[in-house]
Amino acid sequence: MFRKILAFLLLSVLVVLPLLPVSAEEAASSGAWICLSCGSSVSGGACPYCGTVRGVWSCSACGVRNLAGACTGCGKLREDSLKEQASCGNLLLAFPAVRFLAEQGDGASLCSLAGYYEKGLLLPQDWDSALGCYAKACRAGYAPAYLLLGKAYDRGEAVSRDEYAAMEYFQKAAELGIPEASWYLGTFYEEGVIVEKDSVKAMELYRQAAEAGDADSWMSLAACCAFGKGMERDLSAALSYYEKAVESGSHLACDYLGYLYMSGEMVQQDTEKGLAYYRKAAEMGNTRSMVALGYAYLSGQGVDPDPAMAAHWYEQAALAGRADAAEALERLGR
Repeated sequence: MFRKILAFLLLSVLVVLPLLPVSAEEAASSGAWICLSCGSSVSGGACPYCGTVRGVWSCSACGVRNLAGACTGCGKLREDSLKEQASCGNLLLAFPAVRFLAEQGDGASLCSLAGYYEKGLLLPQDWDSALGCYAKACRAGYAPAYLLLGKAYDRGEAVSRDEYAAMEYFQKAAELGIPEASWYLGTFYEEGVIVEKDSVKAMELYRQAAEAGDADSWMSLAACCAFGKGMERDLSAALSYYEKAVESGSHLACDYLGYLYMSGEMVQQDTEKGLAYYRKAAEMGNTRSMVALGYAYLSGQGVDPDPAMAAHWYEQAALAGRADAAEALERLGR
């Protein structure tokens, strides 16, 4: 109930008056503070948008409003409550805590705030502010920020594409223990981007990332084995790596193994096993597998034809944004 009330309050405030970006430096010089109820940057003793008094926060555990550093209702510390709120997964509810903690220099919150700026959510879209947040998070020693900056320069979305800068950030992230950064470095060596092409080095980096917990790096290792990059072609090893990726939680690996077993490519055809992998991938949110299941139930591929089940999977994929699934639903008259 507390979360519903807070969400309603936030939405009401944001509809009435869009929030304006204020940096930590500007806030300090102007006496501005971040309202912990609606996330607005304001001045004075109370928020003019929602009426919350400066410093008042609501406990994420019990909903009691407090001014002290610990909740008077359950004893939860303010910092713990705010971090829990900032990571709750609900962008609206998380925003006040994210903005407040970012101003305090918290690395994770700075990266989250960058995401709001990137997408223009609750704040005007502002790539410069987003990059500034990532840079501050790096200076705060928050390792994932280096990975995120590397991705930004690699994609060239927020800034002009710069492979040299991207590689520098990926190397720093890898040194700080971010497995995914090693995977990105591996792609540089596999494709010969700003470095000499070196499939063996790429394999080493993929393995390093995979063994450190990056599930999709097992996929890259499998592909190297399947196509003989950096080693002799080894389909048995490739299949083993795909299965390791599945065990590590990769929906991409589930989907691909589903395709392999359904088609009989690289393995003996086994539609029952293929459909099982497709179901697992679909349950993890893989839309390609949802469409594949829809087609299987529609055409009777490995199962008895079942238009209702076909419609179910096509609908799930359509809701996730697959245009081909929406078209299939139309053909089914749904």
